[in-house]
Amino acid sequence: MATLHLPAAMESLESFRSFVLRELGREKGLDGLAPQAELISEEILVNAINYAYPLGNGEIEVECMAEGPEMFRVTVRDWGVPLNPLDQPAPDLTTEVGNGRVGGLGIYLAKQMASRLVYEYWDGAIP
Repeated sequence: MATLHLPAAMESLESFRSFVLRELGREKGLDGLAPQAELISEEILVNAINYAYPLGNGEIEVECMAEGPEMFRVTVRDWGVPLNPLDQPAPDLTTEVGNGRVGGLGIYLAKQMASRLVYEYWDGAIP
């Protein structure tokens, strides 16, 4: 299990992305998961960066671990305000671009690509 802890800032996104892909690449037979792991982790991280710390500085931790054949877990932790992006309604895919609600497509795609996505909140404390 490998962990990276950085400021919750868009400037950290590339480092987090590279970290996830590097850790995935260390695991034999999981190379085919790279596109999914990249999109899913990026969407979750962008949400955490944009919404966890509305009043300023904070930190995010990303942990990566293989969990068996064709299974790779990426855990994203923050200590900011609770926001479950998985509760967002699915976007209306029948509406023309520009006419619908802004946002939600990335999380929708992440939900479609992941075998499992989980959100947990522990009232600011580590269990």
